[in-house]
Amino acid sequence: MTLLQLDDIAKSYGRKHVLSGVTIGLSAGLTLLMGPSGAGKSTLLRLIATAEKPSSGRMSWQGEDLPRARGALRRVLGYAPQAVDLPDDLTAREFAMHIAALKGLDLAAADRQFATITDAIGLYPDINRRISTYSGGMRRRLIFAQALLGTPKLLALDEPTAELDGDTAHRLGQLMLEYARTAAVVMTTHIADKLAPHAQAMLYVADGRVSDA
Repeated sequence: MTLLQLDDIAKSYGRKHVLSGVTIGLSAGLTLLMGPSGAGKSTLLRLIATAEKPSSGRMSWQGEDLPRARGALRRVLGYAPQAVDLPDDLTAREFAMHIAALKGLDLAAADRQFATITDAIGLYPDINRRISTYSGGMRRRLIFAQALLGTPKLLALDEPTAELDGDTAHRLGQLMLEYARTAAVVMTTHIADKLAPHAQAMLYVADGRVSDA
């Protein structure tokens, strides 16, 4: 069943056309976004995550048009952008609980889930440290972990394995495959070759167009 549908989507910033004619349907399973740097992959993920609005075209969530369905989508959305300003004055745990509150989650359950996720990706021993003390790789793991809170049906992940060592990247990839059993997982990653055999779709983004890879 198609969860998120994009029909003839275009995105421009002023006179700069980044995407055009994008028509794709996303269902439960892993979808990998491929393509050169600057091709529009991050822009496409921002549109999928409703972080930006398309310049033209139609998007729908479970058959209901956006933006009307945006609230329903965001309650089951997990988004990990490539770059985000994290609150350095909070601990990772405090930040995660802030995200959980914004999602309307039960905080006790979210706290237990956060512990499980961070343990799986090697961050748990440091969740009570302030984010200001985190390395780049630790920040990437935190951004990834917050995206998984709740019961996401759609995960949009922009290079979640960047700055991670090979073992941690592998564990993160395996976790994504578990989520892809029930959720639509769309991601860019430098370990795409390792995940490709398990992907239900691979999309190639180039020159503002999206095609099957």
